[in-house]
Amino acid sequence: MLKLILVRHAKSAWGDATLADFDRPLAPRGRHAAAWVGTALQERAIAPELILCSPAARTRETLRLAALDGAVQFEPQVYEDRDGDYLDLLRAVEGSPSPLVLIGHNSATAVTAALLAGSRDDFPTAAFAVIELAIAEWRELRAGQGTLVEYCVPPKD
Repeated sequence: MLKLILVRHAKSAWGDATLADFDRPLAPRGRHAAAWVGTALQERAIAPELILCSPAARTRETLRLAALDGAVQFEPQVYEDRDGDYLDLLRAVEGSPSPLVLIGHNSATAVTAALLAGSRDDFPTAAFAVIELAIAEWRELRAGQGTLVEYCVPPKD
């Protein structure tokens, strides 16, 4: 049994029109919510073995503020596939590191949750889904194999 935690990056800032999408940082509300993600995962005793993270500024900042321990891989494909899904990326993970946290973007985070567990049409910033998968290695991953164990949204300030 493998465990996947899909995390959407926290709320990003839109105030600087000169910044490329890739370079947008977190908004003040997002910084608070990113710290909440780390606390919420720790409260659930989720200690990731592997963290896949988009290299975009807002996902890197979400990771830093969540203060998650575990091996981190910054994967350009997480950013590049943000309008699709993350199934191919997850299938390419070698072996069976679990729990695996993926810090990504929407709509791919919501689509991936829906493909695996059949739910979650919406996925607000800093929300996360815990999905259990009855597989031994990530290469076995297929749509419909997951069970949504928990879905958490940060509290509104």
